[in-house]
Amino acid sequence: MKLLLIVIMFLMPLFGRSQTTVSDLDKLYADAYSCIRSDTVFQRYRGPEHCVAVFDSLVSQRPSMFSEVLAEHWGYAGYKRMNRLRDSLSTLDKQAYHKPYFSKQAARLTPASGVAKGCVVILFSRVTDGMLLAEVSDNQEGGPGIRNVLSAFDQSIQYLFLLGADGKIKRYHTKIVSYN
Repeated sequence: MKLLLIVIMFLMPLFGRSQTTVSDLDKLYADAYSCIRSDTVFQRYRGPEHCVAVFDSLVSQRPSMFSEVLAEHWGYAGYKRMNRLRDSLSTLDKQAYHKPYFSKQAARLTPASGVAKGCVVILFSRVTDGMLLAEVSDNQEGGPGIRNVLSAFDQSIQYLFLLGADGKIKRYHTKIVSYN
């Protein structure tokens, strides 16, 4: 009986730590969503459309799109070091690929599902290596799948959120991407 009590007392702090991690992720995704909504680039992209939704699944995104920003952030200077960074980011892009998976943090951000035609949809990545990626696109065809949101002939905004040691957003960068 004493052994069981000792095991329970040992495990209690671990359960408490995981709960704060979930609430920290909730806050991080909510803060990123607020940054996107208040961003002037997003405001111009959105136009008069009122439907804005967050995709309820986390989607694999490519950090290599922000290679110049990451080179500066991580202190890579010079031609050869930049090439090594691009090679590393390209490898990371391939290894980090995953199918979209449901996320409670993303699903809670907006009541709209984003399946309506013309709705602006925000897709988040999972948090890795002190960064969070997001992509904003419009659902041109209507429908629930990622193929409806991101099409081969589309324009979107990509966001890179750099996180501090405390796990909060330190700064963010945007890039407009045309898929053609």
